Amino acid sequence: MTDPRRPERAGEPLTGHTTTVHSVAFSPDGRTLASGSSDNTVRLWNMADSRRPAPIGAPLTGHTGPVWSVAFSPDGNMLAAASADSTASLWKVSDPAYPSQVGGPLAGSSGEMYALGFSPDGRTLATGAGDNKVRLWSLPTSDMIGRTGVFRPDGRVLATAALDGRVRLWDVRTPGRPVRMGEPFRPDGGVRSLEFSPDGSTLAVVTGSRALQLWNLRDPERPVPHGSAIPLSIKFADPLAFSPDGQVLATASDDRTIQLWNIGDPARPRPLGAPLTGHKGYVNSLVFSPDGRTLASGSADGTIRLWNAADPGRPTLLRAPLKGHLGAVNALAYSPDGRTLASAGDDNSVRLWDIEDPAGASEQARLTGHTEAVVSLTFSRSGRTLASGGDESTVRLWNVSDPSGATAIGQSMSPHAKTGNFLAFSPNSHMLGVSSGADSIRLWNLDTDEAVRRICSMTRGVLTPDTWREYLPRLSYDAPCAGR
Repeated sequence: MTDPRRPERAGEPLTGHTTTVHSVAFSPDGRTLASGSSDNTVRLWNMADSRRPAPIGAPLTGHTGPVWSVAFSPDGNMLAAASADSTASLWKVSDPAYPSQVGGPLAGSSGEMYALGFSPDGRTLATGAGDNKVRLWSLPTSDMIGRTGVFRPDGRVLATAALDGRVRLWDVRTPGRPVRMGEPFRPDGGVRSLEFSPDGSTLAVVTGSRALQLWNLRDPERPVPHGSAIPLSIKFADPLAFSPDGQVLATASDDRTIQLWNIGDPARPRPLGAPLTGHKGYVNSLVFSPDGRTLASGSADGTIRLWNAADPGRPTLLRAPLKGHLGAVNALAYSPDGRTLASAGDDNSVRLWDIEDPAGASEQARLTGHTEAVVSLTFSRSGRTLASGGDESTVRLWNVSDPSGATAIGQSMSPHAKTGNFLAFSPNSHMLGVSSGADSIRLWNLDTDEAVRRICSMTRGVLTPDTWREYLPRLSYDAPCAGR
């Protein structure tokens, strides 16, 4: 609109919605337009050339009623939509071609949600509903694009792999405000799994084109591949594991075998010895012991095998397979001291194994509580806490200070969306990384002292003596957060 007094139509009307369009909003940079409609969808449009706008991807779905209002966050990375179904939804749109929903619907009103808007700093969303109330929502600031990921061993960087097939590196030294490093890069065919080397300089990737590719990340701002990708005989199996010294990498094949690779020269990986055989089902998980002398493998055949990897050129089976799970073994994790191996299975259980003497390994405990298959495991850096993720979209914490007497810590936690199979404690903090939605990863701070400080800072002065007497008349006043 060069002259506001004489507006001219730019191009042809945008079509795609099947009924009335109620709301439109431009992103702050003007390159994207969002529209909400009575067809219960939100659509995104590329407005880089305003005379030739084009739809971006498929409509955003999930609402069960008309979408009355849409709004972009001030930085343009998030889109909110309000609907007649009495909920609002949040979408990550930093790359509009690959939007992903952030968490579950924002519910709570007893009337249709008609309006919404972001605060200037983007940390709060206001919604207005038909119940005559305005609600304020504190928004997550630590979400990152990705369906899976891996922390660099120093805990300062998180690598995520997203549905667009690209890898993104994030500076997570300030966990509440992760910052993307450099530009995303895309291994050939996308990403199936990824793992950092112990020194953090190399990222191993099993690609969508069924190959192993190693990336040089000495400069995280400028990732470059180490040599050419190596074809793998895989369709389903894609676990990866580095030895603690970073010289050996373990991969699996669809013929139920495991291959060790010498990656002393990352540009020229070479196989070490013959493939390891014995599993009767796909190998779902591989992990080296902290001392590097043992390799554990978990399989769809329901067993765990322990391999002597002291001489990686001639690995041997240490003992008979560990049995106990009543279904596939999906994930394995060693405790930091190497004395305990945790396993997760399709039988909805987590099992702890005394592995101090691998040849005499035995089951210590069976942890139950998940209602569907357990697909992810991670130990805290102290080794006293184990986190498990299930297909019912919950995360559970376990006190494993005494593995034989392990107990649940509190109730299960939910990211309010499908958790996926990414679950990892940061190596140097109380942060827990978890899949939160189809293409979103969130950092949870499990530091209880920090949580208390945050709650007290936000609620100080709310529970006054008068309010206390109104709701707790039989108890003497005890000021919450006193001394904090």
